[in-house]
Parts: sequence; C-alpha cells; structure tokens
Amino acid sequence: MQGDGRAEVKAEPRTASALGPRRTVEVAVGLPVWGTFHYAVPEHLGTEVQAGSRVLVPFGPRGVTGVVVRIHAEAPAHVGAILPLRQVLDESPALDQSLIDLCLWVAEYYEAPPGEVLRAALPAGTGVLALRKVRLTQEGKAALRGEAPHALSLGARKLLAALEDEERRVTGKDAQGLAQLLSLGLAEETWGETEPRVKARMVTTLALARPPTPEEQAMLARSPRRQEVLTILTQRGGPVEARELARTVKGAAPAIKALRQAGLITAAQCARARDPISQPSPSPSPHAPTQEQVDVLAVISGAVRDGSYQSFLLHGVTGSGKTEVYLRAIAEVRGRGRTAIVLVPEIALTPQLAGRFRARFGDDVAVLHSGLSPGERYDQWRRLREGHAGIALGARSAVFAPLANLGMIVVDEEHDSSFKQEEGVRYHARDVALVRAKRASAACILGSATPSLESYQNALIGRHRLLEMRSRATARPLPEVTLIDLRIHRPDAESMLTAPLAQAVDDVLRAGEQAILFLNRRGFATFVVCVGCGHAFRCPHCSVSLTYHRIGERLCCHYCGYAEPIALKCPMCKGTESIRRLGLGTERIEDALARRFPGARIGRLDRDTAAGRGLRAVLDRFAAREVDILVGTQMVTKGHDFPGVTLVGVLLADTGLSLPDFRAAERTFQLLTQVAGRAGRGDRPGRVLVQTFAPENPAIACAQAHDYHAFFAAEAESRRELFYPPEGRLIAIRLDGAEEKDVRGIADELAARAQVLLEKEGTSGISILGPAEAPLKRLRGKTRWHLWAKGHDRVALRCLVRKLLTDLPRSSGVRVSVDIDPMSTL
Repeated sequence: MQGDGRAEVKAEPRTASALGPRRTVEVAVGLPVWGTFHYAVPEHLGTEVQAGSRVLVPFGPRGVTGVVVRIHAEAPAHVGAILPLRQVLDESPALDQSLIDLCLWVAEYYEAPPGEVLRAALPAGTGVLALRKVRLTQEGKAALRGEAPHALSLGARKLLAALEDEERRVTGKDAQGLAQLLSLGLAEETWGETEPRVKARMVTTLALARPPTPEEQAMLARSPRRQEVLTILTQRGGPVEARELARTVKGAAPAIKALRQAGLITAAQCARARDPISQPSPSPSPHAPTQEQVDVLAVISGAVRDGSYQSFLLHGVTGSGKTEVYLRAIAEVRGRGRTAIVLVPEIALTPQLAGRFRARFGDDVAVLHSGLSPGERYDQWRRLREGHAGIALGARSAVFAPLANLGMIVVDEEHDSSFKQEEGVRYHARDVALVRAKRASAACILGSATPSLESYQNALIGRHRLLEMRSRATARPLPEVTLIDLRIHRPDAESMLTAPLAQAVDDVLRAGEQAILFLNRRGFATFVVCVGCGHAFRCPHCSVSLTYHRIGERLCCHYCGYAEPIALKCPMCKGTESIRRLGLGTERIEDALARRFPGARIGRLDRDTAAGRGLRAVLDRFAAREVDILVGTQMVTKGHDFPGVTLVGVLLADTGLSLPDFRAAERTFQLLTQVAGRAGRGDRPGRVLVQTFAPENPAIACAQAHDYHAFFAAEAESRRELFYPPEGRLIAIRLDGAEEKDVRGIADELAARAQVLLEKEGTSGISILGPAEAPLKRLRGKTRWHLWAKGHDRVALRCLVRKLLTDLPRSSGVRVSVDIDPMSTL
C-alpha cells in the first residue's frame, strides 16, 4: 500500500551515530512521508541555516531536499543519534515562520505529509533534486595507474575507469561496483543538486556613467544615434533595458557599444519581473457606494482598525457590488501598512478581477494562478516575498502567498468547490484562509451570492458575522427568471433551443444586445455509438464515454486526457455507416447557433477555448461587444460583469441533479443563481430562461425566485435527517489501484477493522458507510473504492481514521488516501 508508510519511515534518519555539534534542525523532507526529521547542524553551516531554508539532507541510502521548519539550540531529549545535514540551498529563507506554521497545521489537519504541503506553498519549478555523485580518491587514482593493485570485480573495474577524468552521478547499475570502491577507500561520495527549472529573468540594463566632456559632446554631435541614446538615458534618470533602447533607437547596438567603450554608459544584469497583466482594464472613478455598501464597509472597517481577527460572511445578491466592497476594504488595509490576499475560485475570474485591481492599485497587485507560465508565477511570488507588491490575487494556492504583516483575506465566491484540492494535499483554501487570518490577527471576508451551507450555518451560530446586501448596486432589479418545461416545449435537436428561448435570442439580436447560453457539457457529441452492434466508444482507462470533438476530429476523455482519432468504421462489427455521434456539447451548440442565426457573431467559452491565452481573448472580445452570443460551460457563470448581456439561457438545468452526490441540489441552485446573475447588469433589464424537465425541484424553483433563504432552510433540513454537513462531519477514505481484487480486499479489511474499533471503544455517534465502488469506478487506469466515516465530533472521527490506518498491511499497487471534509462523493 502506498500513501501511509508512517511506521517504517518515520525513524529512518535517526539510525546512525551522532555527528557534529548537537545544535539541530527539524526538516520536512520533500517525500510523501509523515512527520519531521532531526538533523545536526555542522559548524561550517551554522550561520547559513534558518527556518524556511531549503536544505540537502541524508535520508536512508539517498539524499533528499527538505525545508527547515524549526531550529533547536540542542537536540530534544526524545531524539536519539542523528545525522548532519549536508548543504543549505538558499541564501535567504524561502518561507517565513508564519507560513511554515500554517503549512504544518495544514499537514496535521488534512492528514498530509508536511513536505508535500510546503512544496505546494512554493512556486512550481523552483524545486531542486538531490544528486548523489562519486569521484576517485587519491588511492583510487593510484589504483587506476596500477600503483596500488586491488582485486576488483568487473563492475568495480569499469566504474574505476569511468571515473578517471571526472566525477559522475550514481545510477542503479553502479551499485555493486560502487560498494566495493567505497569500502576500499578508492572512491568517495559527494552530493549536489539540480538547477531549478525556473529562475529570475535577467535583463541587460544601461545607465549613464558620467556626463560627456565638451570634446566628447562635439564628437556626439556628429553621431545622432549616440546622442539619442545618451538623451534617453539622461531623461530617464535610471537604468533602461537594452532591448527597449534597441526598439526605440534604430541601429542602437553600435552606438551602445561605442558609448560603453568610451565609459559614458555602464551595463548591468538585473532581475526583471515578467508581468502577466498586459494592461489594466479601463476603470472609471468609483461610483458613490450604495447605502448597503456603506453599512457593510463600516462594520469591516471596525475590524481593520482594531487589528484583530474577525471573519465575515458577505451574502450579497449578484450585482450587489461585493467587488467594490473588497476594493475599498483592501484600500483601507493597505493604507494602514498591512497586506491582503484575494482568492478567486478559478482562472476564469482572474483576468477581469486582475484588471480591476490593477486599475485601482497599480503595481501593488501580484497575480498567482495556474494559467501563468512558471516564470511569470515565480516572478509574481518573488515580488510578494520581497515586498514589492502588497496584494496577492489568485486561485486556490494563493492562500500561501508570501506576504508579511497580513491584514485581510478575501475569499470571493466562497461556495465554489474548486477551492478544494482534490488530488495530493486535499486542503480547502477557504478554511485555510480562515486559519491564516486568525493567526495573523487579520480580517477574513467570505463573499458569495449563494453561500455554502456550511458557511451560512456558521454565520447563523455566530462563528462568522453575517453581512447582507439584498439589492443590486445599480437601479436595475434582479432579472426575471422564467422556467421552460421541457416536457411541454420540445427543444431543437441540434441547438437545444425551445421555441420560447429561440424567440428570446432573436429578440436580443434584433435589439443589438448580448446573450449567454449555458450548457455544462463541452465537446461536440457527448458519446459515440455504433447503432449496428451497440458498441460504445469508451475510455480504456476510465469508466466513462469518450466525447467527440470536431476540432481535431478526435474522441477525448475529459478525466484522464486520453484521445484517439474518430473511427471511420466500428472496431467490433466493421460497419462504416452505423457510427452515430449523439448527445450535445458546447461545440455542437456553437455550430448549430451559427447556422440558425447566420448574422450573429458566436463565441464559446469552455476548457477547450480557454487553454493558454484563449480565456482572455474570449472574454475581451465579449466585453468589447465583438460577440453577440457566448456559449459556455460553468466558466461563463463565474462572476463576470458584462453590461451588454440582457438574456441568459440555461439549455438544460437538470444535468447535475441526478449525480450520486449529497451536494447535487446545492450545486445546481448555486450554478443557476450565478449564471442568472450575469443578466441585466447594465442599463437595460435582463431576462433568464431556464429549460428543465423538473421545474418543481426545490433547487430550480428557489433559483427562479432568487430565494437563497428558502433553499437553505429546505436543504439544511434534508441534510439534518441524514447527518450530512453542515449538521455532521465527514471523512472519506479513498482507495485506488490497478487490480480490482486488491483494492476491494483492502477496502473490506478497512471496513472490518472500523467495525471492530467502533465496538471496542464504544464510540457513539460515528458510522461507517461502505466500502463501495466509487460512482466513477475506474479513473486513469485505477479501480476506485471508498469508505466514509460520518459523525458529529470532528476529533473523534480523526482519531478513528488514524487508528484505522495505523499498521495497515501493505498491498503493492493500492493507494489509500484520506480526504478530510470531502466536497465530492464521485
């Protein structure tokens, strides 16, 4: 079994004799192992080691990198013999103590290896790997010359010859020969590290060294290019990038060379950040705040002035001006010399919000999200760490932004499930944000038009202060929502438009307005089947159908990324006329709309079109009114503000209701409410048409009425009966492996052990659900099973799960992972 391994690894670095002084450090190694490990600090590294520094340490037979989390003046009493660390990799600490402590809390709470959490807090590409090398000693060089003969094995002789001129990296095939050379003192090991994949971008800058003499000035008069270069440097009064000068002054290179040789200008290398925000969005002067905004800001400002921790749930309807509240609250925080983090649920929100924040705060904003190149992300992270920016804006991982003197964290659209990491370290950024804010004595604002049931319940019982904005910031009311019963109004087979929705789209186009059409399925056809023999084209690695994408003529799995060309004949019956592409996705809708409304400009926003820089391009075109109809998946629901949109059409509202997930109704309500909120945000009123087979479903009916409170009351009561959150607590134990019998065997054993523990300890109020196959039985080539522990007492649940996994027999190829506060049952 992979994924636990606590018993056999935890004491590993403490097995050798003590070396060096007793001053020690605790290190979280960059491996999937639990706990921290103590190492002695050699004399020559004493002044270099600091908490937050990355170090190279021995770990069993190899060297690994890790992060120093604590420094001890002497070894703790419970620690036995320890080994010395080998090397310090950073000139200055990569993380400060507050972030280290936060990461250790995340590791403890979410049952994750601390080294993995610390790695998540650092920008991708900056890590290094330990390199184990070997070189000849003087005795080895003598043996190579034949001066000191030894009886060596064939492998040792080959390795000895290979080391004649230089040291080399140790590989598996060197093992036998290396052991003999080391034992005879003919070779010695050294350790190093790889170069990080991402570094600061270095540029050449030019600066004026001294003013020209009168003689030089006379010579410059005969060289216009040299004179122009000097004039630019003089006007700037500081360094200028050489590339910028080359673009400004035609044929600048010879002039620059001559001026450097004359000693008039100097060149230097300096780090220059790559800016992911090409230009800020145009932002007019802020409007006078509404009375609701004034009231909310007064409460938040009180917490900012006090400099104490307080959490707020800002429940404001779509268009109520929550972003303006964030901007004004952060302006006050920055005015007091403190910093701020703004978390958004997905990349889809970041470009528009980044533009608004940059327009308000200038270069004080740094952006962190996975859509950036590794170099851009590193530069933004470094700007925050070095204090050149005081506001971090980004997705989930920005909760670890390296900001000192933190004064506020905003979690926008706090209900969004993408704040929960579903692989690796399964943390929830919203909950980590609350903990970080509390530790920093900062304010934390959770904002949403559709708060999660957990957050709203916490507000009702006083854990958060509830702030409400019930009206839009503009004079326009919330859009009218009309339900179209698909049992009565049959949709078009290609465009999925019913007659009422088609007429509404036509009206919008005639009026020169814009529309958003929402369907939470991408691709052209959601499954492909042979009608001759019934063969369905499915992913070989996952238990799902392949989706047909017409661009590229390929079948794709949206879970593992597998793709294959579209078949021209059935692989089973060999039929060439029987393959049908069924089901509808956004790509097909886009095509059908182009044919139905030939004069309309159609755009599409989903993960296919948003790849790379496509997201910004689509949003910019729509904002510039270059697109009349935008078709998209849930990416179109995420907080966008387009004043020209007067119609939102939901093509099929029921897709999420039938999922085997206790949050299905909540997600459906949130999605419909959010997408409806895109309509009518400008000067003209908006309309929302929702096509559904279940207009009487509470999630859909409450979304139609814009009634969050009614939905919360009904859904909370339903959860209460089943003891699901927010009434109870959940921990999921997820298992996967290549062989179904092995996975099921471990799952059955865990379930049996759980029942024994419950009976033995008399734990009341805890129940075990499962084991059972996961709804997605197979994913990325792995069979998946799960168990769920449910109860009211979070501490008792965690103790049970820890005991359950302790000393669990190992099973090759079966991975067991723990998901605290899971967001999905799939």
